[in-house]
Amino acid sequence: MRLTLLGTQGWIPTQTRETTCFVVEDEGKLLVFDAGTGLGRLAAPPFRALVERSSEYHLFLTHYHLDHVCGLAYLPGIFPERRLVIHAPAEELTGIDPVRALDDLVRPPYNPRPWRDLSGLELAEIGAGVNAVAGHEIAVRSQAHSDTSVAYRLDDALVVATDTSADAATAAFASGAGVLLHEAWYVGDGPGSEVPGPLRKGYAAHSEALAVAGLAATAGVGRLVFIHLNPLQSEEEYATMATSARGVFAASEILRDGDTIPLGTT
Repeated sequence: MRLTLLGTQGWIPTQTRETTCFVVEDEGKLLVFDAGTGLGRLAAPPFRALVERSSEYHLFLTHYHLDHVCGLAYLPGIFPERRLVIHAPAEELTGIDPVRALDDLVRPPYNPRPWRDLSGLELAEIGAGVNAVAGHEIAVRSQAHSDTSVAYRLDDALVVATDTSADAATAAFASGAGVLLHEAWYVGDGPGSEVPGPLRKGYAAHSEALAVAGLAATAGVGRLVFIHLNPLQSEEEYATMATSARGVFAASEILRDGDTIPLGTT
């Protein structure tokens, strides 16, 4: 299996980073995590090849904030004449009925047609605990966020935890995983006076980088990659954040959109 980072930015896409989207390629199967603007990278080379050489497609949504689902509008162009299963968290996880959520997100006047009329799309609820999908074990848990999000674990290979405050339960969920993709919104003790007042509540709903590094160390993961980066910060600030995090967990890093990571199969 191989992981490709298509969108590592949170909230606002920039000239170099799109919003959240990651794909795992596995022997003809393409597993996509979140549908931010990064999903659009699959429409053109070199990432188009990921779609062309696959024959089974699955999309896993963490929650319904627009920076994670705006790519739903791109699906007819990226997966034409292909069957795509959208795995959305069950209502018991988020408090939101996934059928209603998609009905609201993909319909006129916000989209030319409702998602139900788009050829090849199927919706499947995914529940808490371990689910069997595409020959893999996909574990799911709720996370604390301004609107409830979920984390995913793909076998022992990958954990995706975005849009969450740093949570000790994440360490147990990610224990022994090969790669942990975890959001990091800021570095420091917390949103203080240097953060504009209107943004402080949003910062509190996200994760502090050193706390995340501590979770990775406790979990004993092989590698920590920071994702859902704060677009109000610069690449230089990201580099400083990663350097600081390595003082807590040596295998902490920030990668670029388009970078790939090999994953184990168990």
